[in-house]
Amino acid sequence: MSAQNAPERFLSWRFEDEDEAEILTHEKDTKMPNASLIVLHKEDHTLGNTIRMQLLRDVRVRFAGYRMPHPTINECHIKLQTMEAGQAPLSVFDDCLEDLGEEVQRIKIGFDNACRAYEQSGR
Repeated sequence: MSAQNAPERFLSWRFEDEDEAEILTHEKDTKMPNASLIVLHKEDHTLGNTIRMQLLRDVRVRFAGYRMPHPTINECHIKLQTMEAGQAPLSVFDDCLEDLGEEVQRIKIGFDNACRAYEQSGR
């Protein structure tokens, strides 16, 4: 069953020539120490859960979670809390994205190598 009020999927893509607001916004959490709320605009569960899992692998992270505010709102809210005050949540988030990019590259190289090996095997 599809959501009747959900925005059209093609509307969620970002085009190069669009004049839009930021893709990412950040605000400090006033209720928890060393915490921030990072909002990824025009993203969904796919990226939210992937980033959350990558953040949880980092020893500097005390808590990482994400939520989608509403099915018709195309935003992903990531809550991040670090272990110590000297570890800025936004810096840890940036490191997470870098690590995630490297991991995606390793997967792509492995996939390409497996495809070449399969083609060379003559199957």
